[in-house]
Amino acid sequence: MELPIKIEGIMYAVKDGGVKFLILKRSQEDGDFWQPLTGTLEEGETLKGCLLRELKEETGIEKVVKVSDEVWRFNWLKGNDVITEFVFGIELYPGSEITLDPKEHSDFGWYDFNEAVDMLGRENNKKAFEIFYNKLQVKL
Repeated sequence: MELPIKIEGIMYAVKDGGVKFLILKRSQEDGDFWQPLTGTLEEGETLKGCLLRELKEETGIEKVVKVSDEVWRFNWLKGNDVITEFVFGIELYPGSEITLDPKEHSDFGWYDFNEAVDMLGRENNKKAFEIFYNKLQVKL
């Protein structure tokens, strides 16, 4: 049984004096839209454990600079079920090699904040990016 808990990872790297965001394009069979890293919590898993597992499965990345504390959470409906999605930031090393799982994603790219937000397919993902970006700006 799938748990009603999802994670979202806003992946970024500090590159050339600025911040670039890594977003992924879902495969055509899975919606054909751009999004951050997402996944479903498995029984017995922590939120950050799930985040790092999904990062490895979906991008091949195993080493990160850091994972933020929870940035935001929101609820959405999947059929009759209420899903809670927890959002984190994941700072990646510049030049991290990306290896996509072709069943889930067809493309990826590094973008400036505005470009990334414009490409995202879901309003909750856009809002999560905006909240994270504002928190990130305070720390830079």
